Amino acid sequence: MSALRKFLLLILTLGLLPVCLIAAEPDTEGASDAAVYERQIQLIGRQTALAHRLVRSMCFVQAGIDVPRNRTLVSDTRREVAAAFVALKEGDPARGIAPITNGNILTQLGSAEMVWNGLDKKAASFLSEGMQNEEVLKLTFKSQSLEKLWRNVAQSLELKTSVELSPDHLMRSRLIATAGDQSRLLQQAGKDACLIYLDQGADTNVARREDLSADLSTFNQNIFNLTFTRPAQSDQPDTPSLEQAAFSTWQTWVGLEPLFYALISQSNQAELPALLPELSFSIEYMDLQLVETLEIFMAL
Repeated sequence: MSALRKFLLLILTLGLLPVCLIAAEPDTEGASDAAVYERQIQLIGRQTALAHRLVRSMCFVQAGIDVPRNRTLVSDTRREVAAAFVALKEGDPARGIAPITNGNILTQLGSAEMVWNGLDKKAASFLSEGMQNEEVLKLTFKSQSLEKLWRNVAQSLELKTSVELSPDHLMRSRLIATAGDQSRLLQQAGKDACLIYLDQGADTNVARREDLSADLSTFNQNIFNLTFTRPAQSDQPDTPSLEQAAFSTWQTWVGLEPLFYALISQSNQAELPALLPELSFSIEYMDLQLVETLEIFMAL
């Protein structure tokens, strides 16, 4: 059994993978069915993270934290999401992404695009005119709605295409979906952390702290198991590049995790202005590591 297959089997055994499986219409010229599926999975999974990254970056700007970098992230996220909608509707052969042609799924994609357009207009207004704190706080509901709509698209694609994949490709697809969800958890945690700071003393922060704690717990369990749990026996060596990338990402998390937990404790509120700039930078650095680690895996 290959090291890659055993790695996939391990992940499935650990129960770390979501039920959701995303796939695409397998008609992109020059790409195999499996490769098209995987790129579609990656693209849609990325959108759940970007929904929260947009609001997170806006919140950090509003809080006066790492403003130039986060304003740039707002603009970059808007462009990235707009390009994703084009790729899903029209295809992107250069990236191995086929267009969606199923009417029901296109309708669901249209619903996601409508919510995104509303959020995008808010972001454009924010960059040009600014907002009040209350307006920024309300944007979290739009990011949550957008995430749910992307999950609807994913579920419909799963029902349509899961029978077309071999067991090995199903395992790969589910791992790719999990990696995307790790990015989503990270960006959502960063968003909630900033909202806690921006809305200090509000009753809603009790629920935000509970949500943040739950997301951190899930993320922490996943990254530990993905990094350190290995098959009991191996007849082939593991992939050094994947191991190193996963370990480097875990090391970043070791430094980032205490910053998040400091935000959960109300006793640390006075220290937040000093903690948030490092949190802002570290979230994006780690998100990039997650994306790069997934690319290494997909190249195997």
